[in-house]
Amino acid sequence: MSDTSRNHRSDDGVVTRSTKAVSALGVLAAMAIALLVNIVSARHYARWDFTTAKLYTLSHATLSTVRGLEQNVDVQVLLSASDPLYGSVKNLLEVIRSNTTRLSVTFVDPDRYPAEFVAIQQKYDIVAGRSEDGRVVTDAAIIVASRDRHWFITAEDLVDFSEVDDGRTKSKLEQSITGGIRAVLGGKRSRICFTSGHGEYSLDDSSGQGLGEFRDRLQKNNYDAETIDTTRSDPAKALEACDAVVVAGPSTAFSQTESDALMARMRAGMSGFFLLNPIFDTERKTQLPTGLESVTRLFGIGLANDFVFELDDDSRVPRGTGEIFFPSLEAHATTEGLVGLSMAVTGLRVVAIRSRSLDVVGDGVRPVTILKTSERAFGMKNFHAWAEKGGEPTPTVDDRRGPLAIGLAAELANAPDSSQTHGARLVVLGTANLVLGQNWRDMALRGNALLAGNIMSWVAARPPIVDIPAKITPAATLRITEASLQEIVRYVLLFMPGAALLIGVAVYLRRRSRDDRSDHGEKKKGSLSHDDSSSENEENR
Repeated sequence: MSDTSRNHRSDDGVVTRSTKAVSALGVLAAMAIALLVNIVSARHYARWDFTTAKLYTLSHATLSTVRGLEQNVDVQVLLSASDPLYGSVKNLLEVIRSNTTRLSVTFVDPDRYPAEFVAIQQKYDIVAGRSEDGRVVTDAAIIVASRDRHWFITAEDLVDFSEVDDGRTKSKLEQSITGGIRAVLGGKRSRICFTSGHGEYSLDDSSGQGLGEFRDRLQKNNYDAETIDTTRSDPAKALEACDAVVVAGPSTAFSQTESDALMARMRAGMSGFFLLNPIFDTERKTQLPTGLESVTRLFGIGLANDFVFELDDDSRVPRGTGEIFFPSLEAHATTEGLVGLSMAVTGLRVVAIRSRSLDVVGDGVRPVTILKTSERAFGMKNFHAWAEKGGEPTPTVDDRRGPLAIGLAAELANAPDSSQTHGARLVVLGTANLVLGQNWRDMALRGNALLAGNIMSWVAARPPIVDIPAKITPAATLRITEASLQEIVRYVLLFMPGAALLIGVAVYLRRRSRDDRSDHGEKKKGSLSHDDSSSENEENR
């Protein structure tokens, strides 16, 4: 036995008390260290997202929503543990829950906990059935509830399979869950009024050239969107209950009565979002005023009667004459999260179509530019003369030279007796295409949808509208073409059996060669033994 072992044991081989005490202290120290590590890790919670599409990296809209929660929100997930979406939903909800203490998440597996599922089904009147593989499926995959409000999220809301034939899907998990949270938050619903009677785009049109998609986004974010006709006898009464007014692409001018009513309401605190593309009189071959010049001038914004052409190849689409172009974004609350690298990295750009330019006028309110053209752009004053002549558009001495503002934002001073935290706000764009339905359907136009949502949030003084782009992920699909099928047949019926046959022949030849060498060696060994025996006999003689 070594000296070290003797120091830990008594003379009769029994472990001493001091040794036991040291061992116990070591165990306690290890437990204390483990406890401290757990405490530190709990206080400094962190997760890393290594997915290629950053599926679990929360957007600014989601973070501002969950971190600003002032009431408890319950999320109930009704997905089976074997559902392909279960893991993704669980991971995303864990990330969201780590940013707030007011969100509780409950997973109710319809297959494992049928009693709990039936209770929820009866409470919210959920329709359920069974799939071909025996799983219970429902028309609501996730329920978001807070106080007396609830919001259903279906499985179709979570993933977009429209591009599955191209080998990819679009994850809408964050978009749907954050939208559900926003939908159940309490508070007064802002009333957004869309004017009609002047050829504006329709709120009831759900096509790519209508405002139906924009309306749906507003309603899902607790806005009440409705159409008002200001051409009636009393436009002031029609505007009375509006928190904000949207004028989307009028083709005829507003009357002086309508303009006065709008100005009076905006002086009283109503905000506005005007999308005023050029208006032409084809018979007189002139560009018409909008009738809203006095309203926009109240905010220091002037409307130029021109038509913008972009001549910079990097700021326009290759086709056309420059009437479709990419304006640059300037720093402002309406462009937060879109300016600079975030737009370049995600590949999102604002696309303007048929735009007029805007001016800063007056010495009072100083509007801020949010969209502008390049230096090579110009605003054509006599559009009809160029249209009759044709050819490439070129600037003349009367035209406005770039860079030109096509988007301005302004805010009036708040009245001393007002209960609002700010005065009336107005955003004017020289184009109306930013709120059309095609912007929510075509990924190339998603920059327009994001900017329109941000503008509406700022105008209505609400948190950012949840308009999170879907995240493209590779789809685990198996596609077999006719050529692939023929190749499989060749591999299965020819190449694989042929390879096995060749291997068998090679093994047979190898073994036969070894057997031949073995027989030859034995014969040679027998011959040598016979020669040695003969030599020995001769020596004995």
